[in-house]
Amino acid sequence: MDEDQAQGEHVISDQRGRKYVTSDEPDGVVVLAKKEDAFLLIKQYRPAVDAVVVQLPGGGVEPGETLVQAARRELAEETGYTCGLLNYLGTMLPASWRSNDRTHVFFTDDLNDQLEQQLEDHESIQVYFLPITECIHKVKNNTLSDGELSFALFQAHLHGYSPVFN
Repeated sequence: MDEDQAQGEHVISDQRGRKYVTSDEPDGVVVLAKKEDAFLLIKQYRPAVDAVVVQLPGGGVEPGETLVQAARRELAEETGYTCGLLNYLGTMLPASWRSNDRTHVFFTDDLNDQLEQQLEDHESIQVYFLPITECIHKVKNNTLSDGELSFALFQAHLHGYSPVFN
């Protein structure tokens, strides 16, 4: 296999020419946060799909951070909200056919008051609440198609954290 290396990421080509991306730090986190009857979501432009994507707040795990610490940090940085109790919903492999990325999904319904976002220079993130029934309807009708959001909704339902899907 051929390998191109850049900042801990490796592009590997197999004998058939298919490319795979592996990372030395493949873990990421997202948080499905509920306040009253709505989910906290973000909108941001994603160059890989050349579109504004509705998704959950989250990001990478920094060296030395636990998954919970990373989830709390990313939630606060991207939305300005902090939270109390975080419940672990599970791990998803967003594109196992293409990369070794792993996303660890958390749920909270214990949000604190919003402070200021602490965005990185390259980030432009809109924060908003979407009613739970509308969110589920949009995922069902493929208006919202982010895989992490869909996985989180399903796991939250299975763990008893969200209303029955209609």
